Amino acid sequence: MLTRTSRPVPLRALVISLASLGVPVLAVLALPGWGQEDQGVLIWLTSLIPAFLLAYYRGLRGVALALAGGMAVLAVTQVIVLLLGQASPDWALLLGVVAVYVAICIALAVFSEVLHRERQAAEALALVDGLTGLPNRRHAEVILESQFAASARGRKLTVVLFDLDHFKQVNDRHGHEAGDSTLRSFGDVLRRTTRRMDLSARFGGEEFISILGDADVAHALAFADRVRHEIKSLVFPWGQVTVSAGAASYQEGMGSHEVLVAAADRALYDAKRSGRDRVTAAVPVAAERPAPERAAAPRSPAPRGTEAVLVIDDDPDVLRLVSKMLRTAGYRVEEADDPELVVQRFHRGDPGVELLVTDIMMPKMNGLSLVDRITSVRAGVRVVYMSGHLQRDVSWAGFPGGAVGFVAKPIEMADLLASVRDVLDRPLAPSAPSQSQVPQDAYRGLGPPN
Repeated sequence: MLTRTSRPVPLRALVISLASLGVPVLAVLALPGWGQEDQGVLIWLTSLIPAFLLAYYRGLRGVALALAGGMAVLAVTQVIVLLLGQASPDWALLLGVVAVYVAICIALAVFSEVLHRERQAAEALALVDGLTGLPNRRHAEVILESQFAASARGRKLTVVLFDLDHFKQVNDRHGHEAGDSTLRSFGDVLRRTTRRMDLSARFGGEEFISILGDADVAHALAFADRVRHEIKSLVFPWGQVTVSAGAASYQEGMGSHEVLVAAADRALYDAKRSGRDRVTAAVPVAAERPAPERAAAPRSPAPRGTEAVLVIDDDPDVLRLVSKMLRTAGYRVEEADDPELVVQRFHRGDPGVELLVTDIMMPKMNGLSLVDRITSVRAGVRVVYMSGHLQRDVSWAGFPGGAVGFVAKPIEMADLLASVRDVLDRPLAPSAPSQSQVPQDAYRGLGPPN
């Protein structure tokens, strides 16, 4: 649940507020006769400035504070005037000033409170999925950013990605209302099973994410399996619904939370490929055993600096920008916004490409799974991965590919060209294995897939 927070009041706003309250006081004390005249009363309008400033930052409470401060200054000023015997106040005029001041502050308070409530509602809509009531992807990425930063200080972090099996068939056969009901039910399951210290969110479509702080893979697998059994136990009018899940824990050198999420998505793909309705975990890099390398396709005789590069990104602006940078440097560039079509191209035979430049996070298929599927038919793939939200240097050994580079968004041309040149010139190494799942007997209690 989102809680209401007040904006901090800047120092300059406090200084202006105090100065605006001091102006009428000085005017009345220095020019008592003028201060009691009709035109002199206008100097008290400056005491409304704190009400406007504090209303913006603190809403109703700010206006109440400004009103109290203004009334106190007004009362103290009149007491000082009486004690000094400078003049007898015009009580009718003073009463009118107080009435107008209070009326303006009340109106400002009502208006400010309405605006603050609308702002709070807009923030809630921006961070909450309207269908399931769970946090949305934007909210999840904010939490991922902070949790990933904490992992650098030694705190455990594991991410689980869920994907409802055959969800498209539910929509196609039983209608979108049935699909929405399925999503809401799964959202309720996640809400019930997620610890208060963790966060589960709808990540997009039928995909959900759970961010488990201070949790290892064993805990994540047990949690995901509880979710899997609970959704499977529900009976819908159209039958049973199952879910597949992939889990991955933070490892040194990942550099960005997008790499961690992509590792979990890679494990989720393995769960889908292995028959669905199961939970799969990514193997830590240290536990991986590289498979024997197939013979790599021969390099093109293209002169150095003119090699063929295929850029893959679902964002058309990034796709155009990166392609333009590479073309400017003399490379022969092709563009693709659909990873599935790229996989099909490699499966049909030699695509005539010497380097892939791919985004890590894409809605249809993440960059790690893309390269996994390509290396199943062609070894020695050279890849430069692109990712935003970079917090630390990337040195993770789990990236698939025969020669791997990394460049952070926003893309700088010098960084991109340096990474591309380095990957093209580097000797090929054994690729990280595409099979990222844990053996079935590695975690007792899960049992064989149903």
